[in-house]
Amino acid sequence: MLKAALIDLDGTLSDSGLAIIKSINYALENLGYAKLQGDTSWVVGPSLWPTFIKLGIKESELEQAISLYRNCYTEGAMYEGFFYPGILEQLNTLKTQGYLLALVTSKPISYAGKITKFFGASDYLDFEFGSELDGTRSDKTELINYALKEINLDPKDTVMVGDRSYDMIGAKNNKVLGLGVLYGYGSKKELLSSGASCLIENPEDFANDIMQALPLRND
Repeated sequence: MLKAALIDLDGTLSDSGLAIIKSINYALENLGYAKLQGDTSWVVGPSLWPTFIKLGIKESELEQAISLYRNCYTEGAMYEGFFYPGILEQLNTLKTQGYLLALVTSKPISYAGKITKFFGASDYLDFEFGSELDGTRSDKTELINYALKEINLDPKDTVMVGDRSYDMIGAKNNKVLGLGVLYGYGSKKELLSSGASCLIENPEDFANDIMQALPLRND
């Protein structure tokens, strides 16, 4: 039976926090709002709409804020992040062992696909799923469900790997095992309280922990 790992992008494969924060600040400044202050880790993970609403952007300015964010992001910020050291080798290990690997990110797939290609991750991914620019499938529960159906995966033979509560909740809602990574932007408390079955402490543990949670053979 095919075993599959659905894998988040931001905070799981790549550290894109600075690029996201830079783009949000660009939008805020251009609309006359104060830049992000204090703990900014919460902005990495959720889709843009709820993020800007939480930041106090008026509904009438929401589309403009998103447009400004995307201008900054696509004009170079999206390539200013980096993939965690050794994570591509971890993907290669899983691929070599026979796992199906699929990217499942709330980031628009038109951006995510360029990022995975630029950093070389697309060489190891069998499928790549993300949201649409209008926000369609930005909800992780909906997106995971979409991926399962598109690839025709059995939830019991699938894991979802991510760093935020959205990933774990989406996995649980689809009866998929949720694996939380501790080297991203979500805390241990956040991941466990949202349903993570086990935790991956470091990028170098990525492949081994997935293989232990979802063995290729059910002996």
